[in-house]
Amino acid sequence: MEQQTAKSNESGNIPAVKFQEGDRVRQVGNGGPLGTVMKVRIERTRQSIKESGNDSPGVSVMVLWDNGTTSHFVTESLEKAK
Repeated sequence: MEQQTAKSNESGNIPAVKFQEGDRVRQVGNGGPLGTVMKVRIERTRQSIKESGNDSPGVSVMVLWDNGTTSHFVTESLEKAK
């Protein structure tokens, strides 16, 4: 498996990733179903298309829910299940 918390990239702005493959998660503020992180993807482009920004690349998380469906989220939308 690929290491999800890379140290740097060409611009030096790799975001810290708080999830790893296999983590149990749920949506923030939702008492709904639990899921398992299947993949964490660090995008090659910045989060914003603003010319003046030096934003870090975006991070998306693919979740396999217990009911068999999959979804893609940004890390701020998920929390680790307790």
